[in-house]
Amino acid sequence: MPGQQRFLLFVFTGFIAAFAASNARADLNCDHLLAAAETAISLRDQGHTLSQVLTQVENDGTREKLNAQELNLLRQIVRVSFTSEYSPREILESCKSGSLGLPKPKPKL
Repeated sequence: MPGQQRFLLFVFTGFIAAFAASNARADLNCDHLLAAAETAISLRDQGHTLSQVLTQVENDGTREKLNAQELNLLRQIVRVSFTSEYSPREILESCKSGSLGLPKPKPKL
């Protein structure tokens, strides 16, 4: 089990590196949610349990970097992706439309 925990830490570090990289509070964005959804599916397909994945999400320093609403949203995204309720594409489209509670991304000029 310790090797499995290290593996989970390695995988999740990839998509929340922006949170762990600085001491400042990070802003959760659509790209983070997409990466969380894709990672949750990948870990599920490798045989990890939802409980293991959710525990690792909170162990990577996200509690200090996100407010309670953002952390709850991240947990929900991981859960609905893991259980295949929504695809990563559906999550990204919902995020970009502003229906997930995050501000709509500003258009690039």
